[in-house]
Amino acid sequence: MATLYEETVAWPRLTYGAALEHLVARSAEREVFIFHHVERPGADGRSARRAYTAAEFSREVDRLARGLLALGVASGERVALWLANVPEAALAEFAVAKIGAILVPINTRFKEGELEYVLRQSEAATLITMERFGDTEYEAIVRTLCPETSVCAPGHLRSSRLPRLKRLITLGAGAPGMFAYTDVLALGAESRWELALRRREAEVRPDDVVLIQYTSGSTAFPKGVMLSHDQTLRNAFIMAGRAGLEESDRVLSAMPMFHIGGSVCALLGAVTRGYVLHVMTKFDAGETLRLFEEERITAYIGIETMFLMLRDHPDFSRRDRSSLRKGWAAGSPTLLRLIAEEIGISSVCSVYGLSECSPNVCITDWRDSLEKRVGTNGRPHPGVEVEIRDPQTGERLAPGQPGEICVRGYVVMKGYYNMPEETARTIDPDGWLHTGDRGLLTEDGYLVFLGRCKDVLRVGGENVSALEVENFLLTHPAVVAAAVVGVPDPRWGEVPAAFVQLKEGELVTEDDVIAYCREHLAPFKVPRYVRFVREFPMTGSGKIQKFLLREHLLAELEPKVFSRDP
Repeated sequence: MATLYEETVAWPRLTYGAALEHLVARSAEREVFIFHHVERPGADGRSARRAYTAAEFSREVDRLARGLLALGVASGERVALWLANVPEAALAEFAVAKIGAILVPINTRFKEGELEYVLRQSEAATLITMERFGDTEYEAIVRTLCPETSVCAPGHLRSSRLPRLKRLITLGAGAPGMFAYTDVLALGAESRWELALRRREAEVRPDDVVLIQYTSGSTAFPKGVMLSHDQTLRNAFIMAGRAGLEESDRVLSAMPMFHIGGSVCALLGAVTRGYVLHVMTKFDAGETLRLFEEERITAYIGIETMFLMLRDHPDFSRRDRSSLRKGWAAGSPTLLRLIAEEIGISSVCSVYGLSECSPNVCITDWRDSLEKRVGTNGRPHPGVEVEIRDPQTGERLAPGQPGEICVRGYVVMKGYYNMPEETARTIDPDGWLHTGDRGLLTEDGYLVFLGRCKDVLRVGGENVSALEVENFLLTHPAVVAAAVVGVPDPRWGEVPAAFVQLKEGELVTEDDVIAYCREHLAPFKVPRYVRFVREFPMTGSGKIQKFLLREHLLAELEPKVFSRDP
């Protein structure tokens, strides 16, 4: 297939450590990572600012890497990161990778049960977390999950619920059974660990797994997607290049670093392309608009919800956004056009991807026409094939015909961690990954994403398995059956709605069900609406006809997804 634009620079096969060294060689004394602590505003209301030159960042990474070696972290060991968008999250990403261990990012909005599942399924031996952030007390949740911390010395945890977990590290001042992060850095300052780091780093290969990214798919249980150094670095390099990002750019991201969009697309994009990355510890629309103006931001990375909140903020019209030109988003043509014409990101690119594909499969080129950039999701990366197949027969379909999106090439994951059957169901013997998404290819090879075959909701940038929420609802003593669908929402794009059938004689309110979910589920998984039914509409094969439930609720709500009205 002919390409509209040539990829003029090839990416070498590197590890995270080698890629960081290349950045230092190019930009040692230039500020390349700038963190804006939105949770710590100064007297003037501005977020606290912490900047790192490439050399400073690299030195801190090495110090932490040596400290982890001193604690006994082994090559191939899973190291879980339960951290907000603080500098330590980025430093830990590279330090863990440098010593050949494997990153396991964990959603900061997870509750105790969700945290336990990921730690157990990944067989994580080390967890790095923080004392608190916002309203969440992370240390307290960990102590509830592992009460043995009160009697076990740091590094010698013996947890009945998590027998593989041995080491707990906190960014706080230290707690029973936990290492303080500063103490780990102090160990790393000892010169005797320098040779050990160089030896370990020399053993790491570009094809080694570096990341296990948990993703909610069509099953009730999140699956750990295994990706390598080369896959993620190459993906970030090509994606940023297609978006026109280069060393002169100042890129702002509020994407969580526990998401692949933050840890790979934003952070690794900065390392491979050399642009200055501004990271917000959490999203705040007013602070984002201030940074656009005062930092002269040229590119923005966000999700649908963030763009809509920016547009609707009182400061939107008075802040100078004239430097802003580039960025990308996944969304409808309506949203992409809004970003280009109202937000002012004239060269916005549309993307398609999934964690199982490193994550980006297709992205439009910043030089494509606006119609291409809002109406399609771009072309596949070099070395990546995309086919549209009939989901029933597996037959390859012609351009213009909708079917299941299938992907083959360097982006395809190594598999799901400890889930060989799930892996075999997703990747066929010829190496094609069956995404479960619907789309079509245009005559000139551009992909158009049409929706999901999988029963997964997209809530404010988070993937939510309907089956997971349904199974949780069934744990309520009054519930006999449940079905969860997604309905449009003006702020979050889509929100869960639950249809619940109660046991005979039970009296439960909508608020009761929502409160029950809030106690145990991450906020984005909690149903926004609850409706009670006497019985469900069923197919001839005994499956609930969810589309009828959704249509019924939409008729009641009549949402205006892109309306400015509250």
